[in-house]
Amino acid sequence: MSWQNLFESYVSETDRDKLQELVFETEDAVFLRFRDLSSDPKTDELLELRHATAVLLEIKIKKTGWANPAAPE
Repeated sequence: MSWQNLFESYVSETDRDKLQELVFETEDAVFLRFRDLSSDPKTDELLELRHATAVLLEIKIKKTGWANPAAPE
């Protein structure tokens, strides 16, 4: 499954337990795609991946209750 399909599944998922499962699979797929594209830093897909990582973090914080790594202690 492509990172885009996993991302769409993750974004639309409402079940907290399923979100917990999907987050790791989605992050892995995004990371692998970032690595694949590292030799072509001007691709539009890199912008999509950057946006996806921001959305993934936001969902992790808001929907699953993970700690915000940017928040002051």
